[in-house]
Amino acid sequence: MAGALAVTPSAVSQHLRILRENGLVTRERSGRSVLYVITPLGEALIRVAGG
Repeated sequence: MAGALAVTPSAVSQHLRILRENGLVTRERSGRSVLYVITPLGEALIRVAGG
């Protein structure tokens, strides 16, 4: 993700932490990977913002 967005991995981690702390995404382990999933609250925010 960091490469696709041209940011550092730590920046991605910080942003995902903030999103998770505010209930906009959840995280799930899948083997050695961590998957982030948008919550219903996150989806509602996107709709309101016009995304």
